[in-house]
Amino acid sequence: MICPYCKDETNVVKRGFRRNKYVVKQQYWCKKCAKYFVEHDGFEGMTYPKEIIAKVLHLYAEGLSLSKIRDYIYQHEGYRIYDGTILYWVKKYADLLSKLEDELKLKPRVKGRIHTDEVYVKVKGKNHYSINSIDSKTKYNLATTFTRHRSKKKCREHFKKLKDKVGEQVKGVWEKEKDKPVKERKLITFVSDGFEGYKIGFNYHFYRFAKLTFGVPIACKKHGLKYNNNPIERHNEDFKQRTIVMRGFKSKDSGSAFTELRRVVYNFVRTHQGLGKTPAEEAELDIDIPLGRNRLLDLIFFDFSNYWEYAV
Repeated sequence: MICPYCKDETNVVKRGFRRNKYVVKQQYWCKKCAKYFVEHDGFEGMTYPKEIIAKVLHLYAEGLSLSKIRDYIYQHEGYRIYDGTILYWVKKYADLLSKLEDELKLKPRVKGRIHTDEVYVKVKGKNHYSINSIDSKTKYNLATTFTRHRSKKKCREHFKKLKDKVGEQVKGVWEKEKDKPVKERKLITFVSDGFEGYKIGFNYHFYRFAKLTFGVPIACKKHGLKYNNNPIERHNEDFKQRTIVMRGFKSKDSGSAFTELRRVVYNFVRTHQGLGKTPAEEAELDIDIPLGRNRLLDLIFFDFSNYWEYAV
């Protein structure tokens, strides 16, 4: 065990336990800096066991309503949980997990076209948008933006996220292909419908380095794509089903938190039909994340242990 304060690993000893209503954790003491601590696994200070928290987060991201989650956990696990507690967990861990790729500078490999589209979401009866971009081959959700308006500024911000993730790959392909005739260049292709904001965002960040197939409807065989159903439409349909269960969101923060949590579960936890792998595995990320059977639980531990290193 390494002391999170002074990074010493030779003077740490076990000393007692920390107990709350449901959890007992081993306590450690560092002889060098004279500080107590427990293992920083992302769940310290939490009243409920980490397995229960991870299960609740997974059920919420997969589409169960708050009342069904409460009933399920009580019947199968014996814990009574309030709606406010669940929403607190969602916001806490969505914020933590959303920083994973940025902190570790993970760069998913682009293997197909990058499809961008939005889905309508109700927040207190008002329309909001969840803008998503996915790789058509790996199914990896490269970026998501939860916003009140699809303004030009928000579209540029969304494509800036894409640039941070895959900009180096886009330019790398351009460098290899730039000496070929224009019609023979095989550049990374972006696909979107006819909303002008997407063209503006693309041109602002990827002009000259990639191709844009603009104005593509759901029926898109005539644009040279393999299937009629746009991959991003299938992705967003799953999102719509979740919002129907929730009947919208109570606040923009809760909508944004769900969007980020779902993106992480979609990329790192859920295996996809036809792939047999998670999108993160298919995208061949730069770093090997050791995820076992309970991927979400392991991901939180991995993410928080790395975050603690950066913070200290």
